[in-house]
Amino acid sequence: MRVNSAFTGFFSNRLVVGCGIAPVMLAIFLIASSFTEHSGLNLRAKQVNLMIRQTGHRLLLLAGDSTSRVLPVTEIKEGTFLLRFENEFVFNHDSLMALSQRLLPKAQFPSGYTVTVHDCIKGGIVYGFQVNNTSPDILACSGRSQPPGCYTIEFTFPDFYEKVKQKKADLGRLTESVEADTQVVHENLEESKTASFASDIDQRTEKSKTTTFDFPLMHVVYGGILMLLSATLVIGRFRKNSTPVPGQNQNSTITNEPITEVAALGSFLFNTKAQHLLFGGEAITLTDKECKVLELLHKNFGELTPRETLMQEVWINEGVFTGRSLDMFVSKLRKKLSLDPELRITNVHGKGYKLEMSMPG
Repeated sequence: MRVNSAFTGFFSNRLVVGCGIAPVMLAIFLIASSFTEHSGLNLRAKQVNLMIRQTGHRLLLLAGDSTSRVLPVTEIKEGTFLLRFENEFVFNHDSLMALSQRLLPKAQFPSGYTVTVHDCIKGGIVYGFQVNNTSPDILACSGRSQPPGCYTIEFTFPDFYEKVKQKKADLGRLTESVEADTQVVHENLEESKTASFASDIDQRTEKSKTTTFDFPLMHVVYGGILMLLSATLVIGRFRKNSTPVPGQNQNSTITNEPITEVAALGSFLFNTKAQHLLFGGEAITLTDKECKVLELLHKNFGELTPRETLMQEVWINEGVFTGRSLDMFVSKLRKKLSLDPELRITNVHGKGYKLEMSMPG
């Protein structure tokens, strides 16, 4: 009887520890998964927001407007972003289409996306197109220019939250599975306590009738083995289900860069903090001076940046510098930007340089 009590007591303690650890581990896992999914979604939304804002900036520059503001881009509902402008403007249909396809490549959006231009006053749709991956694009009214007016532009991405919703569904199924396993452990613990109590009563009764204890002891041993196997299966299932989950939060379509340090530059993403250009999956390293020169040109995109400004800002801490040094670094930048044939650094003789886009003919 002492062997029976010691064995069941030891096993019961292990089950109690397992039952206490399981809910704690589940809570930690749910909090971590929720945080990482929210963080990844927030980054993706900010990056798309940045691309759409850059589209509005380029539209104004093409219209000859370099002073009015692009208002903050807002997400008016799931997967739909609204681009607004401070003043009235005029735009070309083909220009909007070309900018959208360049800055928002459809390969990053499995179900494509839709762009619609709305009249601020009347509220109707004055122009729109749809970019698809599984069917031909719907491109309407090409070759036309929209007259001056107040316009807003909506960008709708049907599958923007699809991956996140799928992850939440998988997480819900995993949670139900872990809760079921925890319930099984609790039930096994109660059964072991009941079996132990009944076994003690039986052994006391048998003690008055016989001096042998081999038969009750065999029952305890067999019961203990079965319960140990059951607990092993439960713990093994818990580990199998929970181990792969932390690796689910991977985003292969959007580059994981700090959004505050990344700017769209033609077909590139310009990371000033890491000092490199991203072109597709390729990272192009910039030297410290190349990065500073490109950053100044980008801040004055489409406008002249004087040579004196560039030299003073970049070589301010050096005792001796020449205009030849500036020309050499600009030449190196041109080679690195040559992957985008429409992005160019134009030399204004004797005055400075201008970073600008040339639209396709």
